[in-house]
Amino acid sequence: MRVWILCWVLAMSANVYAEETAVLTDGEAVTISLDRSWGLLIGDEITAAITLPENIEIDTSSLPQRNKRHGAWLYLRDNELSGNRLLMHYQITNVPAETREVATPVFDLRTTDGGFINIPEAPLKIGSFLAAENADADGRFVPRGDKVLMPSDNAALQQQLWTALLVLIVSVFIWLAWHFGFRPRQRLPFAHAVFELNKMRWLGRKNADMASRNLHHAFNRSAGTVLVASQLDKLWQQCPWLLPLQPEIDSFYQQSATHFFSSQGGDAKDYGQLLDLARACRAREKMA
Repeated sequence: MRVWILCWVLAMSANVYAEETAVLTDGEAVTISLDRSWGLLIGDEITAAITLPENIEIDTSSLPQRNKRHGAWLYLRDNELSGNRLLMHYQITNVPAETREVATPVFDLRTTDGGFINIPEAPLKIGSFLAAENADADGRFVPRGDKVLMPSDNAALQQQLWTALLVLIVSVFIWLAWHFGFRPRQRLPFAHAVFELNKMRWLGRKNADMASRNLHHAFNRSAGTVLVASQLDKLWQQCPWLLPLQPEIDSFYQQSATHFFSSQGGDAKDYGQLLDLARACRAREKMA
């Protein structure tokens, strides 16, 4: 009985060996070559040209996956199958610490009739990106220490900084002088009035009497003469663009006359109302 069992095991082993040999025999007909096999560094691209046996059709679904890293060193970007020629485009994505001979990955491709073809490896040499002077006596690479930075003279930089600061201060001074000194002379009447009323508001000095005087100055400059409540026709002639605001301006002059010239001294307009009137006149002034 044991003899029969031993014979059966030997027969099965012979079948398995015959199948492996057939696979290896198929693989012997496959050749692979590289367009570059030495002097390679990280990031370099190489192409493996593989010649397959004739009269064999490859199942394209068994081709290696593209855009994937295969092994420790190579990344397969693309592959092209045309007849019995297969091109594999690799990129080196890793390098050893010292120059070393490595090999392309081994693949098993399936044929349409159910067989397999072995793609052999191809040797190539890739070098390190580390400088040779970083190696010790035994050829092992040692990490370099931190670079010591020498103190630098910042005198020139400080001079440039102080110069820029001085230019900034002078520029701000010129802007303030123009905005608060020279520019008001060029402002239109109601632009100047709005500026003065806003300045009082910013400084926390909301004086209704002073605001009324500023508005009177604006109306007088616009009309070209000193106006009173009974002479507003001159204002409408010189500034017809103020006619839409006639009710508000009439009310302003009547209340001012009561406040400034009446023996009873009526109440002046509220500061907020004066600012709104000045802004409304300024809006019409800009459109004139």
